[in-house]
Amino acid sequence: MICKFVDGFALELNGSLTHYLFFFSLAQAKTGTGKTLAFLLPTLQNILNDPSVDMSRVGRRPTRAAASEIRALIISPTRELAEQIAVEAKKVAFGTGLLVQTAVGGTQKRAGLTKIQQQGCHLLIGTPGRLKDILSDPWTGVSAPKLNTLILDEADRLLDQGFAPDIAEIQRLLPDPTKVDRQTLMFSATVPREVLQMVRQTLKPDFKHVNTVREDEIPTHKRVPQKVVYTRGLENSLPALLELAQNWQARRDNGEDLRPFKAIAYFNSTAETKVSADAFNAIARSSEFRQSSMRNMRMLEINSRLTQAFRTQSADNFRKAREGILFSSDVTARGMDFPDVTHVVQIGVPRDRETYIHRLGRTARAGKEGEGWLFMHPAESDVYRKRLGGFPLKVDTALESADADLTQPLSTDSPVGKIVSQITEGLAQCDNTTKVKSYMGQLGTSTGNFNSKREAIQALNQMFIAGYNMQSPPELNPRLMQQMGLSRIDGVSVGDGTRQRREGGFSRGGDRGDRGGFSRGGDRGGFSRGGDRGERSGFSRGERGGFSRGGDRGSRGGFSRGSDRGDRPSRPRRSFEDSFDGDFRL
Repeated sequence: MICKFVDGFALELNGSLTHYLFFFSLAQAKTGTGKTLAFLLPTLQNILNDPSVDMSRVGRRPTRAAASEIRALIISPTRELAEQIAVEAKKVAFGTGLLVQTAVGGTQKRAGLTKIQQQGCHLLIGTPGRLKDILSDPWTGVSAPKLNTLILDEADRLLDQGFAPDIAEIQRLLPDPTKVDRQTLMFSATVPREVLQMVRQTLKPDFKHVNTVREDEIPTHKRVPQKVVYTRGLENSLPALLELAQNWQARRDNGEDLRPFKAIAYFNSTAETKVSADAFNAIARSSEFRQSSMRNMRMLEINSRLTQAFRTQSADNFRKAREGILFSSDVTARGMDFPDVTHVVQIGVPRDRETYIHRLGRTARAGKEGEGWLFMHPAESDVYRKRLGGFPLKVDTALESADADLTQPLSTDSPVGKIVSQITEGLAQCDNTTKVKSYMGQLGTSTGNFNSKREAIQALNQMFIAGYNMQSPPELNPRLMQQMGLSRIDGVSVGDGTRQRREGGFSRGGDRGDRGGFSRGGDRGGFSRGGDRGERSGFSRGERGGFSRGGDRGSRGGFSRGSDRGDRPSRPRRSFEDSFDGDFRL
């Protein structure tokens, strides 16, 4: 027996969540405590106990079933998390004959639907937008008239202002809970006040809030050692990250009993993630690196601009890696399980407290220790105190490269000079287009995070010239400057992007924009608000222009909210980068 349902509620056996899960409940638990298994075990048992399931067709091996045989639906905010849940569900369901399928966007969109149609499905796991698309289209043949379990994972993300409409529409497409015996569960590590209010609107009035975090228990985000490093400039973050890895490895080489360095570096923009990953991969290919004790360290990347196949492969490779650095946007910040992560490094102040907590929760899992690091510019001090006040962050000054003046030549004979030289050589191999896009992505986050827009522009320009070794800052068109309130800010380069296109800077081509960085949308133009998990980006001109709500289906117009229309944050949480094409999505 997997799990036993007793008197209207489920009891998890031998798990971290030792509480009853009521038919309509919100379950809160710390990151890394086994929430996934806590809902998978009773869900699958519930399906097996459903008298309407044809048990004659359910054996040791999965057999074909109708596409309308869905008994349980799990909604996840990201493709990565949906696929991770599916992997675990298939393990648990092995030998039962139950069919587990996924519904996500990207390259797996059509393949997933085909498998549901051809093989059938008992448990369907997907992102909001994709599930909405499938269930609302009668031509798919996919429906859930006998649904007995609905689960919303990472409820704080799903029920914010961005996902609530899709969740409401999905529930409208499902059987009326007043007429069918259906269990509805929500799981989350954090439950902000506004989300709790939304939960009250979504669940039945008599729902139960199950909080497994004891009042006397220290939460993960308070238990994990956390350090803040003030960098002299934005250009100092990558040298500081490399120094952090080298120092850890040096301690291991000197005999300290330390686990292999395995870190996730989080960035606030997609393009910054890419340029950083490209630079570190270039460093890893150098003969000096390959001859060092760090030679086995993998450099991997995940962001929403990568294909789903690439993202899945990167996640799998990082899970298997003994040591390495995963350069990531927020697509991995929630629910993703990567074993043996020793460090979580956040570059720049995150957009809110919940994001910081979820990122930090990727380390110190399964009873193991970990560290949290925050690299920030001094001009972010005001927003730092506002968003992260109360966290046990201690200032760390041990990373010498964080305070080095990179606007001045450094001797390559010094330790700091060697580190900076490695970063400089790595960045020199990065495409100029990517550097321009990184500037644009950080333009949005920095002008929102810095104490003043003037300081943000100065810091970005210095990073672009001294860090990226570019001749001059990218040009901003006057309209954009006006929208951002930059018209009277010294240091802003004004223009239409002609110079960047000539020099390999700005591009108007989106995915086809190999000639430059500032993309105006989709495949052929427009603004996009691609959310951090990408899948529902905002203003996009799709593939042929116009505004589209179709994402993958929005090739002819409409007000598009992205790729699989399911994985985006709420409108208030969007960064400036989200105002552009997916090149600038998180």
